[in-house]
Amino acid sequence: MASRRSFRTLVVLSSIVAIIIAALGAAGPARAAVVAPSAGYGFAQGGATLFLSAADLNRELDAVAKTDARWLRVGIDWSSIEPTKGTYNWSNPDQVINAARAHHLQILSLVTTTPTWARRAAAPGALGMYAPPSDPATLGAFMKKFVERYPDITHHEIWNEPNLPAFWGFAPANPSEYTNVLKAAYTAIKQVQPDSTVVAAGMSPQAGAADFYIKMYAAGAKNYFDATAMHTYVFPGGIGKTPNGWTETQQIRAVMVAHGDAAKKIWLTEMGAPTIPEGAWASTGSVGFGVNEMVTQQQQATQIVDVLRAAADSGYCGPAFIYSVRDWGTSATNREDNFGALLTHDWKPKITASILAR
Repeated sequence: MASRRSFRTLVVLSSIVAIIIAALGAAGPARAAVVAPSAGYGFAQGGATLFLSAADLNRELDAVAKTDARWLRVGIDWSSIEPTKGTYNWSNPDQVINAARAHHLQILSLVTTTPTWARRAAAPGALGMYAPPSDPATLGAFMKKFVERYPDITHHEIWNEPNLPAFWGFAPANPSEYTNVLKAAYTAIKQVQPDSTVVAAGMSPQAGAADFYIKMYAAGAKNYFDATAMHTYVFPGGIGKTPNGWTETQQIRAVMVAHGDAAKKIWLTEMGAPTIPEGAWASTGSVGFGVNEMVTQQQQATQIVDVLRAAADSGYCGPAFIYSVRDWGTSATNREDNFGALLTHDWKPKITASILAR
């Protein structure tokens, strides 16, 4: 009897162990905690937000809500909001901002474009809208209208990657001109929101970001921003392969310290990596925009986690914004289609979604 009882006990214990192992297997491998800056992280939406239906926008933000994200960077398309001087159409920002509020996300506004009537001469084509205003005061007037309409939005980034000609009307990058735009926007915003945070434009990596800031300081920018920004991309090689967007962030920090701005934070207003579409193969001989820079979903997740941790450990970074929520498209020859961190274009979760899940 004793031997039978022992055998039965062994069987029961074996069954319990098998159930536990199966449960652990179903749950997948244990996830290490994601370390982020004390100000938190969020997501940066691209130009595709302008064309999303309300249903798709909310579906994307539902995916964001499954993470610990606290922020959403919202592009403010001045060119479509004020197509004629003094005439405003706030329908798109209303839709995006209301959706962000409903998902309890804090907003960083990003003004990026200039209406035809206000812009400096630029090369023809869609990207001409990124030409700066011929008179910076016109942007100041617009930003004053914006903060009056949305008084609960108190964080504002002024322009996107002005160190790239593509975001300066195809004219050479001009730190002095950008500083004049920044001054006008800062002055107007502070008239309405004296306690707001004005963030100088996020700079593109591999385009002389630190030198651009040195020249901004020379042009008198010091007292016209509360924080600076950098786009901390480290693809394709990752944070350990230098130089990259993180090493340039460190360079900008050195510039700020040298100019007495050590107390100001650097916001990481874009970070992430484009992934190879499912079923596609990116070879070194491929032709396309950034094909050879695309990475696997696992590499994308690793790079995002690595940059978040580096920012947290730095002690000088503000919030970090992952670009973006969902892939714009499915092209295997255009990296811009594939920056979604949480979702593929057809709404399939990416690996980063599981890494960042609550």
